[in-house]
Amino acid sequence: MFCFYDCKTKKNKERIKIDRKKTFKEVGTHDGRFHADEVMATAILSKIFDIKVVRTRDKKILDQLDIVYDVGGGKFDHHGAEKVYRDNGIPFAACGLIWNEFGGEVIKKENPDLTEAEIDSIFKYVDTVLVEGIDANDNGIKPEDREIIYMNISTVLSGFNPPWYLEDKEEELFFQAVEVSKQILKNTIQRKLEVIKAKDHVISAYKNRDRMKILVLDQYCPWQETLQEIDKEENVLFTVYPNQENFAIQTVKDQEGGTRKYLPKEWAGKENQDLVKVTGVEDAVFCHTGRFLAIAASLEGIMKMAEIAIHSSDRE
Repeated sequence: MFCFYDCKTKKNKERIKIDRKKTFKEVGTHDGRFHADEVMATAILSKIFDIKVVRTRDKKILDQLDIVYDVGGGKFDHHGAEKVYRDNGIPFAACGLIWNEFGGEVIKKENPDLTEAEIDSIFKYVDTVLVEGIDANDNGIKPEDREIIYMNISTVLSGFNPPWYLEDKEEELFFQAVEVSKQILKNTIQRKLEVIKAKDHVISAYKNRDRMKILVLDQYCPWQETLQEIDKEENVLFTVYPNQENFAIQTVKDQEGGTRKYLPKEWAGKENQDLVKVTGVEDAVFCHTGRFLAIAASLEGIMKMAEIAIHSSDRE
């Protein structure tokens, strides 16, 4: 078994028991909007196991699964207060935690003749050029904050070229790259179309808001771009919207791309009763360690959290 980084919290130094001989695994991650870290983590697991993916936040269901990541508070959930960091200071997200545990096995399975040193070299390369950027992004770290490699579309597509010893597959791989490009193009168009279709909805919510510093949406839609266009004086500090069965509060970007105001420091990484204790909000559920997102079970609860955040002295 390979593990190349010493994860620096007590929770993560404890090796969890995963039966490697059991090739079929029921794995779980959160439902709702998905992000690169749990998508790539799922891809990593699929390379070495035959997996059935369960997307839920129901702890009773998650507790029955073989591997759980990006949710549930276990070893592969990076949302707790005990953030896990690389030696260079970049925090792990679910992708990096899964890669750290299973990446060596992925490389070994696809290339059984490699030496330990060669596996180590490939493992670190993949972490540096792919996984670390995904983790940084999911933890709210912007490229300009520090030197981080983010894989770009040109690198992704050129990566379909065959290695020098498989040139006869060039034609096949070219069309694989074309298929991926078609989906990326479709998604890119769709992303901007979402913003355009949401514009009137966001403007209406902005004009009719009861609290100058809070934008309340009756359903989730892309709002950041439109809000920046219409809120020139930067009055709105937080946006509130439904999040599946719960409600979310999210920070707002300023004109330079920074954050107008963060959620309170004492909320960072706390969940359930720990978050209830520091907020006084009985149905508080979760606050991201990056302090840009928090969840409560009710609109009343999330609005109470918004009021607390507005009057907090924490800006960074």
